[in-house]
Amino acid sequence: MKHVTLYVIWRRSMADHSPLLHFLLDPIVVRTFDPETCSLLLAEARRAGLLVRLACRCKALGLIADLPARTSRQLEAALIQGEAFRSDVQRELSHIATALARVETPVLLLKGASYVALGLPAAEGRIFSDIDLLVAHQQIANVEAELMLGGWVAGQIEAYDERYYREWSHEIPPLTHLKRGTTIDLHHSLVMPTCRIAIDSAAMLASAKPVGDGSRWWRLQDEDMLLHSIAHLLLNGEFDHGLRDLWDLDVLLRHFSGSDEGFWGRLGQRAQEVGLSTMLGQALWLVHRFFATPIPENKLPLQRGSLLALLELAVKPRHPETRPAFQAVADLILLIREVSLRLPGRLLLVHLAHKLRVGMLSVPTADVQRP
Repeated sequence: MKHVTLYVIWRRSMADHSPLLHFLLDPIVVRTFDPETCSLLLAEARRAGLLVRLACRCKALGLIADLPARTSRQLEAALIQGEAFRSDVQRELSHIATALARVETPVLLLKGASYVALGLPAAEGRIFSDIDLLVAHQQIANVEAELMLGGWVAGQIEAYDERYYREWSHEIPPLTHLKRGTTIDLHHSLVMPTCRIAIDSAAMLASAKPVGDGSRWWRLQDEDMLLHSIAHLLLNGEFDHGLRDLWDLDVLLRHFSGSDEGFWGRLGQRAQEVGLSTMLGQALWLVHRFFATPIPENKLPLQRGSLLALLELAVKPRHPETRPAFQAVADLILLIREVSLRLPGRLLLVHLAHKLRVGMLSVPTADVQRP
């Protein structure tokens, strides 16, 4: 009992200065917030891209009526925004399906778009900027051509960035619709082919299945959907939406494991098969840390380690009043880690030399606009 008490105190101490972190650990605590704390909560959530999801969570728990009037009004407005966004995504998917009517190859939806198409709980309040599609590498040119005929075009980017996408990346340059301004990220792999960490993306794609009978769209199987979200989070060097992506994992884990007793066993086995066992353990530690996600004890790593310490810093809120000290240092280290994992040896030197020459240490500008 003593250890449990100390653990609870330790968990609470993490959230001492952040209303949002308090809420994520225990949403009911919002009833104790004064108007000023509620205002900071909404500001943190807005900065993290989580305002609509926070509103959905408050609605599901019957909390909105218990909050200060101004806070309640903002949450109600966020709920309206969320409903409109979901309708927009569904309409956009219909437009894309029409544009790809002549394409016979399976087209997979990834991340936010797949959550919406499948009606998963993770779609509730999930706001994202791009629709992610994936097709076999040999079909990229054909699908890109059909999308261009449908009104999507690639923006102007540097010659080096064009080469980066076409030769090394797992996706082509983003395509934006000329009239609606919507953006598609078209992938041919779940991770960069040049990635130093061997991840069997092909095995995950081979197990994909249709979203539903007669649907244009395909989706990853449940375990692979979760593992892809983990890889996207932990191989990423940009953490503006890190807390949002971590909340995705919490919702997906609760949903899949809650309705299927065998899910945890299959998830661990699948992670071994595709080379993501270490990342799975790291992600489970993080999601349990921030959301108290119910996870079998034998699935959590025994030690935190320096990488998890950096990730913990990076995914915390970025509002000026609650942003933790040294978060910028963690950001820089994780950005360098990302680039070094994505590009081995000679390619890394070429990439860094180019970025130093143009005065920035980053991946291509378009590449960091991730959903």
